[in-house]
Amino acid sequence: MDTSDQGVITGRIRLSCDKRFTKVQIICLPDCHSAQGCVVNILNQRIRALENFISLQEFLTYQCSRPCNTKNYIRTHLIANPDSDTILDLGCGEGGSREFFAKLFPEVIWRGVDIADSPEVKNRTGSAVDIVTFDGINLPYEDGSFDVIYCNQVLEHVRNPDALVADALRVLKPGGFFVGSVSYLEPYHSHSIFNFTPYGIVSVFTEAGFKLNEIRQGEDALQLIIRQILNRSKLMRWLWNRNYLYFLIRVLSFIARLDSATQNFLMVQFAGHLVFSARRPVEPEQGTTSPRFLDEC
Repeated sequence: MDTSDQGVITGRIRLSCDKRFTKVQIICLPDCHSAQGCVVNILNQRIRALENFISLQEFLTYQCSRPCNTKNYIRTHLIANPDSDTILDLGCGEGGSREFFAKLFPEVIWRGVDIADSPEVKNRTGSAVDIVTFDGINLPYEDGSFDVIYCNQVLEHVRNPDALVADALRVLKPGGFFVGSVSYLEPYHSHSIFNFTPYGIVSVFTEAGFKLNEIRQGEDALQLIIRQILNRSKLMRWLWNRNYLYFLIRVLSFIARLDSATQNFLMVQFAGHLVFSARRPVEPEQGTTSPRFLDEC
C-alpha cells in the first residue's frame, strides 16, 4: 500500500489515514469524489447537470446565497463607481426613489420617466420638472445621457419590453449600467402584463445588446402570495414578511452541503421577484466595475 495520504470511500464512510498510519478518522461523506480526490456532493452534481442550471450558470453568483434588492445593487455600484452621477428612474411612478438617491449621493443628478396612464403617476401630487412622461417605448433623451438606469418592478407592466429595453441601451453611456427587478412567480398585481422567467431576462437583455452581469433572487414566491392574500395587512406583517421557501432551501442546502451557486439557482427557481444588473458594452480599456454583491455578503 502506498504510504501517501489517502482515503477509501465506502458508501457514505471515508477512512482517512496519515502517512505513518498512526491516526484513522471515520467521516460521513457523500458517495462520490472528483478526480482530484475532493469529495463532491451527488445532489449538487445532479442539480448542476440540469438544463435549467446550465442555461443560467453564467449569471449566478458563486459566493453568496442571500436574497437582494435593487437598492443594494445601486449602493454597491455608486460606491465602486463614484463618477456615475446621472441616473434615470425608468418607470418612476410617484418619484419615490429621488429621496433615496439624494440621501445616498446628494450630487447625483436624478431624472424620472413613466407613462402618463400609470396609476402611480396619476396619484402623484404636485409637479416635478425632473419627471417626464413618454409613450412606453421611445425615451425622450439624447443618446448616452445616463450612467445608470434604475428600473424597479416595472418591466412586467410594459406592453413592449423588448423595444423599451433596446431604447434604454441607447440612452445609457458606454459602460453604463441597467439595474432592475421584475416579477417572476408573483401573482397578478397593478395591471401587470408579463412575468419574466430568469431566461426571459437573459433573452430580452442580450438581444437588445446588453451584457448581462448577474441574476439574483428577490422576495420568494410564497411570501408574495401570502402578502397578496392578506392584502399587506399591517397586523399580519409578521406572517407575510418572511421568505419561507428560501428558508426550506437553506435547510436542504445545509443537510446536503450544497454550494452557494446551487442554492442561488434553487432560490431563483422559486423567486417571486428577480433582481439583475446589465451593462452597455464598452471597449476593454474603458471598462468599469460590475455591480455584484460579493462584498455585501
